[in-house]
Amino acid sequence: MIHSPKRISSSGGLGLNTKKELEFLSDTLAIGRETWGKLAVPWQEGGTIIAEEGYVWHTRWEAGKPYIITQFCNASGQEVGVYCDVAKPVQRVTDGFEFDDLYLDVWRVPGEKPVVLDEDELAEALVAGYVTQKEVDEAYLVVRELLAILGSDTGSVEFVKFIRGNDGRRADR
Repeated sequence: MIHSPKRISSSGGLGLNTKKELEFLSDTLAIGRETWGKLAVPWQEGGTIIAEEGYVWHTRWEAGKPYIITQFCNASGQEVGVYCDVAKPVQRVTDGFEFDDLYLDVWRVPGEKPVVLDEDELAEALVAGYVTQKEVDEAYLVVRELLAILGSDTGSVEFVKFIRGNDGRRADR
């Protein structure tokens, strides 16, 4: 059974057993860093371990963007995947950022093509009245943009700088 769109915040973070940090690069941009503690069972996405002790997630929170991008790194600092949440535009709030999840996600493992996840959930949400047809159409436009971003070399220095906020956006800090 489908749920209403989840509200996700930078202060709550994305992980449950993590040390959370949020570095503001400007009033509208911050990079979240979540370092994972011990878990009973590693967390996986499509067979790839994305969270266990020592793993670090870097999330780019940018007000107005219809997505957030999270880079998952293992305990050695190597990227194991990139996950994008499609959302209503990210909003700046007192203690950070928040967004309403629009179900669709884009996932990419290094060396593989990105894939779209949870299309069935978006379809169910439309039938249930949680989202409008306009929001569905907009979500798929965002997915196309993310597929183009993730179709490039996400291991490149430029992409890592973008995710971690070292892409020249610090000027208005």
